Amino acid sequence: MTSPDRAPASDLTALIEGGSPFARTLGPTLVSVGDGRAVLKVEAPESLHNHVGGPHAATLFGLAETAAAGVVVSLFQDLVRDGALPLIKSAEIVYTALALGPVTASARFTGDEAGVRASLAERGVAVFPVEIEIATADGTGTARMLAQMALKRF
Repeated sequence: MTSPDRAPASDLTALIEGGSPFARTLGPTLVSVGDGRAVLKVEAPESLHNHVGGPHAATLFGLAETAAAGVVVSLFQDLVRDGALPLIKSAEIVYTALALGPVTASARFTGDEAGVRASLAERGVAVFPVEIEIATADGTGTARMLAQMALKRF
């Protein structure tokens, strides 16, 4: 199922890269978005480093969460424009290797789009999974995250 009324790519880029004050702190760049996927990159300047000289675990988590939110905004932008708020409900992250230098988070929606839309319409909230892989510039995987994202009407 395809979400109705898709916004122009420039609007999506602005929403995803700067959707929250914390996301702006990370400074992500949208690499690609569409078909239930979003890929973001962060250069991770020294201000976002840990004690071993690479992106801090919080930077990696924040990038992964921002990529997951990018999936939500791109796939359900019509619902977001109508007032549904994208949130992270829970997440499990596994760090598998030391990240040094720029990192990329690749997120993909793994839920049921029609089910999300129905749950939001019926209950005012929908919860669904987004899987995220984080890798260095050479493609080395450094972390995996499973986020339970939510759309909620207040």
